[in-house]
Amino acid sequence: SGPHALSLLCRVVDDDADLLDEAERTRVAAKAGSRARSHAEVRKALQRRFVDAAAHLAGVAVFDSGGEWMGQWRRDFSALEIEHCRSHSDLHPCPHDFQSLRVWAEKHKRELEMWHMAYLDRGAARAAGFSGPYALPGTRLFLDFCASLVARYKLAPLVRKATVAAVEVIPPPPDACAGAACSFRLRLADGTSVRAARVVCAMGPGPMFAGMRANLPWWCEAAAGSLAAAGGGGGPPP
Repeated sequence: SGPHALSLLCRVVDDDADLLDEAERTRVAAKAGSRARSHAEVRKALQRRFVDAAAHLAGVAVFDSGGEWMGQWRRDFSALEIEHCRSHSDLHPCPHDFQSLRVWAEKHKRELEMWHMAYLDRGAARAAGFSGPYALPGTRLFLDFCASLVARYKLAPLVRKATVAAVEVIPPPPDACAGAACSFRLRLADGTSVRAARVVCAMGPGPMFAGMRANLPWWCEAAAGSLAAAGGGGGPPP
């Protein structure tokens, strides 16, 4: 239940999402006003409460060992004394607009919790295709912003405190029509199991995924290419 899962579920709920890829976002940021929403528009959108979220998320469950959104990130930030994110302020889980975190910080008078990239050669960055923002959100700011998303998108009830020990693929029955989809069984650490039609492992890279073949949607390759071209490296957010 970290920012990757949060990004996905907010996007499922939000009907007015910013669909810019990284290259488009960079062009918009370099030419203010070309396609970007005004801060007033974003500020108004950040007040919206998605009262119908449950209708979009029927049957969805989020399994997390800590039983809360962003719990592991909060503990890691604290244990390692991390003061700011490593990714810039436009990389965050809010699907509505790439400026959302900056506007939220401005709205709550917390702009001073943005850390400026003092040691970045901006000329070299621009030459590589990156035009900003040159600010890194403080970890407390980032966590509070994510908490605001959980509240606005009504996602807190989805989290179930449990550890997934294994994911088993269940083939379609022999008499199923051609092309029928498989399903999954999640084995939990407490000995129980859950059947699922779809499973998303929003856990970031790690040894448990070594050797697995990536089965990604068509837009992932384009997004990864855009990130690499813009100097983002294609790694995970903050």
